[in-house]
Formats: sequence, structure tokens, C-alpha cells
Amino acid sequence: MSFIITLIALGFIIFIHELGHLLAAKKAKVGVTEFAVGMGPKVASFHFKGTMYSLRALPFGGFIKAKGMEDLEPCPVEEDYREKSILSRASILIAGSFMNVLFGYLMFVFIFFFVGQYQLLPVIQGVSDGSPAQEQGLSVGDEILRINNQSVVNVQEDIIDVIQASNGESITLDILTGGEQIQVTLSPKKNDTGVPLIGVSFQSTPQPVGVGSALQLGLKKTAQVIGQSFKGLGLIATGKANVKELAGPVGIVQMASSQVNRSFVSFLSILAFISISLGIINLLPLPVLDGGHLLFLLIEAFRGKPLSSRLQTAIHNVAAACLIALMVFIVFNDIISWNDRSLIMETKQ
Repeated sequence: MSFIITLIALGFIIFIHELGHLLAAKKAKVGVTEFAVGMGPKVASFHFKGTMYSLRALPFGGFIKAKGMEDLEPCPVEEDYREKSILSRASILIAGSFMNVLFGYLMFVFIFFFVGQYQLLPVIQGVSDGSPAQEQGLSVGDEILRINNQSVVNVQEDIIDVIQASNGESITLDILTGGEQIQVTLSPKKNDTGVPLIGVSFQSTPQPVGVGSALQLGLKKTAQVIGQSFKGLGLIATGKANVKELAGPVGIVQMASSQVNRSFVSFLSILAFISISLGIINLLPLPVLDGGHLLFLLIEAFRGKPLSSRLQTAIHNVAAACLIALMVFIVFNDIISWNDRSLIMETKQ
């Protein structure tokens, strides 16, 4: 059941993306022959102001057919996408990703307003195997009172940031364990991305926030996800990302569905993350993606005329072939990494 819920939710994210294209196309007065909800065979449809709105059999995703773009049949000049200004065409292309980012932002605002902001407590919730913390005997329930003789007021600033800024040099922790205070010295170890860690997670508790704070926190969280997306793309581009850490369609469904069983809030959080990330990825200047179309518009702006349709088609065909090969590899990687990813998600829960 969790897989079905996840597939429908991910389909809704795609639907939101296509809805953005539709609204922008309508605003630019580009003709849209069809806007479909779902995929597969058509179940029902109706026409409104020149557009057929259809419901498809599979409740996953959706699509639009814009005149002069996906629909290349002859059409009036005033409705032809290709005849619109570069700015108008760019707005149509960007609108899908904008809607994805906006949807993710609204999900974060919803979570902050109705659940609150989780505040980390200086109490250890988990200890990683083989970590510096485990080697020094730290355990679940221990409370960190001081770090380098400085009292802990804010876990993020006073503990996490200090550890990450240590560059692996020794730090001293004053611990309350079993009603007794002890002092331990340990050296953080750098993870695969070079961040020093001691191998612990912390307990947290929700704190209620108002509407204004929820809007601000949602914006901050959205900015963090965008930053993480670019950082992840950078790791992939430089070859620093582990192949097993990459997730394609199967991996995304696996991770999202695991959150359904965990909690509704966790599920909404990962959907917001996926929506924003997909919005950012779709703007990459790669043919087939919206970002690739934006790149062609940029070239057109500098040349004063577009690339020939034959050249654009050839580029798209090559890119599509590469994308299909990449997707086959990613899906295969998702399948062979299923058990490893399951173990990782279990340890995080």
C-alpha cells in the first residue's frame, strides 16, 4: 500500500510540474491542445477554451501538448510557441520547475506551522558502529553538557558546528551518563565528503511556531535543499559521489515509501525534498530537459536566430539515447542496491 501511495504522490509532483507549464503557456497565449492528468489510455475528457482536459488510466503524472512545441501540427501564428518572444518561451520552460520548488516550499511551511520546528537536544539518540563516539564508550541517553569546556546552549552551533570545524583535531566532551559526570577526549573522523563527525545523532522535540516563522523557516529549508541539490550534482560531476548513493526512480520510490510507514510528516518532508530537487535538476542545461531548451534560447538570443530544427532534433536524439542508457544504468543500480539501501534506511529509523 505504501508503494501505491508513493507512486501517486510522485505522480502528483509531476502533475504540478506540468501544471506550471500549462499556466505559463496560457498566460503567454500559446495554444495548448491537451492537458492530461495521469498517463496511459484516456478515460474521460472535456474541452474548454480550445484545450482538451483528459483523465488517463494510470494516476501517475501528466503532460501538456503545446502548439509549436510538443504539437507540431500547423496552427495560427498567434498560438505558436515558436513565434513567441524569447522571454515568453523561457517563462513557459521555467514555470514547471518553479511550481516544483513552490510546492516543496509550501509543504515545508505546512510542516512547520502544524508540527512545529524540531529543536535538537544535547541527548544522544544513536551511536554509529565503529565511530569515535562508540570507541569512547558513549551510548544512547548520554547528555553532552560541555564541549571544549564551553557549555552547550544550542546543539547545532555549540556541538555540531564545533565538531565539523575541528578538522579532525581532538575535542573534549563533558558527559552526563547514568547520573555521573565524566569527561572524554576523542578525535572526529571525516566522512566520504570530508566532514568531521563523531558518529552520534541527537534527540529532538517539536517547538510550535507562528505563521510568519513558518513562512521564514520554510524559505530557509527550501534554500538548504536547493544548496544540497547543487552540492550533490557537484559531487556527481567530480566523481566524488559513491554510485550506491545515487537513486533513480526505483530508489526514490523505495526511500519515499519507507517514510510512509515511518510517519506522515517524514513522508511530506521527503516529497518536498524530491519536488525541489527535481525542479532544480530539470533546469540543468542538458538537451531533453527544460534547461536544455533554455540553453537553445540563450544561443538564439546571442545569434539573433535559432539553431536549425534539424540540428536541434539531432542533438535531442543523441541526448535522449544517452539519457535512456543512463536511466537503464541507474535503474539497474537501484535494483542491486535495494538491500544495502534498506539497511541504511533501517539504521536511520
